[in-house]
Amino acid sequence: MSQKVGLVGLGSIGHPLAVNMIAKGLEVHGFRRSSMAEFEKAGGKPAASPKAIAEQCDIIAMVLPGEDETEDVLFGANGILASGRKGLVIIDLSTYALADKEGYAKRVAAAGSCMIDAPLSGVPSMVAARNGIIFASGEKSAYEASKHVFDAMSDKAFYLGKFGDGLKMKFIANTLVSIHILAAAEALALGVKAGLDRDTMVKVLSPSAGTSLQFQVRAPLMMKKQYEPVMAPTSILSKDVPMFVEFAKAMGASTPLLEVAEQFYTRALGTPWENKDVASIIELYAQDNGITI
Repeated sequence: MSQKVGLVGLGSIGHPLAVNMIAKGLEVHGFRRSSMAEFEKAGGKPAASPKAIAEQCDIIAMVLPGEDETEDVLFGANGILASGRKGLVIIDLSTYALADKEGYAKRVAAAGSCMIDAPLSGVPSMVAARNGIIFASGEKSAYEASKHVFDAMSDKAFYLGKFGDGLKMKFIANTLVSIHILAAAEALALGVKAGLDRDTMVKVLSPSAGTSLQFQVRAPLMMKKQYEPVMAPTSILSKDVPMFVEFAKAMGASTPLLEVAEQFYTRALGTPWENKDVASIIELYAQDNGITI
């Protein structure tokens, strides 16, 4: 069992994953385009490129924004497969279109390695507390060979079966996330309009029957207009929700709530809130109702 593991993408999700793995005794070789000072301070080993990581590690996890970044990290001139090594297990923790992910997996297999589809669900604080949910799917033997890495990243890693089922589960999870955030924003905006005290709403509603994890995490931010530091930018859901809608249509499923959510997240593009935390979506409700948040 190799105690070396690579991690490409050391942002708000990748960094706490790296810290978790280091705490479990793994030697983590990491790469990101920007500063790796915090990663090195936590005990990680900065690498010059994904290729350099693949030259050292048999198991490599990726936490990347989307298809373009994944393409480059896997197949670019300084990408993982440029190392020429075979038999690698590449854990893809990112969320993007299923057809693209399946295509990458085939190209990785043709190069003699294996890719596991393993999108992660959770805000940074959940990940840091080892409560991020990992939906793993793909070749069972590759999952078992890398299970110690999954267990080091989170206490809540699940194997779901054939490749792509993890991503499908993430789509379902994020359907709930996107709707719950909007429900929190709509309810709180209504409460402000009704003259209720903001802090009291957060305090009373957080443990109520109407709560959700997204309410508990983002209601305080909404009521304080605290949209930075960014846990997840609005632009992520603006990109992802249309993908969830298309997935549902391909299944022949009706998703009226998700389609309404798509309208709100699409409206946020090009606004000052696009690159702020998604809690800022409440500003659209405020704008529509003449409310000052």
